Parts: sequence; structure tokens; C-alpha cells
Amino acid sequence: MSSHDLDQLLSSLQSTAAIDDACRRGDGVLDRPHEVTTLLAVALMIATGLRVSEVAGIRCSDIDLAGRSLRTVGKGRRERQVYLTNEWINALTGAYLRTRVALGVGHSYLLFNRVHGPLSAPAVRARLTKAAREAGLTTRVTPHMLRHTAATQLIEAGVDIRYIQRLLGHASLSTTEIYTHVADRALLRVMSDADVLGRLMRP
Repeated sequence: MSSHDLDQLLSSLQSTAAIDDACRRGDGVLDRPHEVTTLLAVALMIATGLRVSEVAGIRCSDIDLAGRSLRTVGKGRRERQVYLTNEWINALTGAYLRTRVALGVGHSYLLFNRVHGPLSAPAVRARLTKAAREAGLTTRVTPHMLRHTAATQLIEAGVDIRYIQRLLGHASLSTTEIYTHVADRALLRVMSDADVLGRLMRP
């Protein structure tokens, strides 16, 4: 996804969820938990590169707000830690956990649906499709696109590919290297725009 489309999607989700006051207070309960569930699922995939099945599988006990991290179990039952380094998503997760308690959600999974049952991976996909449409995006957005975008943006920010491999839970570095091709195209675009030699040779 382009940065513009990503911004448009997140802005639309934040507006629909109306989260500002509850998160700012630090002790409030969210007024629109159903809408916030969608926002949180999408934000987690963008921030951490988690697979949709991993997001749906997060349990409350996996989350360490003080350490700004969460534990996930990916393909091959491989366990790894990912980090909530952004203050906004950490605050949103805290507000969501408080809201679960206030609503009396009884299961151990973080995300819940309208009837307070666990939110499934197919439901996350459906919510993302609907959210993208409501945000005015013309392309169909999938959870894997968010994962791909997270990895690509990290590479373009200069993060070492071995760290990205660990973040995404890839068993092989060659799997992670598919994202470098996108970064190479970005490099070509930036270098073409800069055209250092062309600028030097202008009369």
C-alpha cells in the first residue's frame, strides 16, 4: 500500500472509532468498542507485521504494556516477541483491555466481536475490506498487504533485513528478501528524482 492510502485508511478508522478522549485520559473506557476492534487489529498488523491469524490469536496474557511488547505464536508453532514501540498504539491497547473488563468479555483472546466472542481471522479480513471501502480506497486491501507494507517500510527506513526476518517470524532469510525488491524500486525512483550527475552537468 502507498503511504497515502495507508494514511487514508488509518484516518478513517480513527474517525469512526472516536478514541481520542478515552486514550488521552489513560483510564477511560472506549465508547465504540466494535469500531476500535477493527482499528486495533489493523494498527497491530501495520506496526508489527503480524499475520492475520497471529493477530486473531493474541491472548491478553501475551501483552506486556509496561515492556511494550507482545508474544505471538506463528507458523510452525514458532514463538516470538514483537514490540509496540509507538505510544499511541500502546495507549490504545491499554484502553481496549480496560474496555474488555468493563464489558465483561469472558474469553482470553484480545480481540472480540459484537457478541463478545473471539474475533476470527476471516472476520478481521472482512472488517479490513469494509474499512478500506469506507475510507474511499479503490483497491481491495488484504491483511497480507498490511504485513507486506510494514516490512517494506522498515526496509526503506534502513532496518537490517535480519531484524525484519525476526519480526516477521520467517524461518528463512530468503523469504524476507522478497521485500528488498520493492525497496530496490523505491531506491531507483529516489535516485532518478535526485539525478545527481544530471544536476552536476547542467550548463
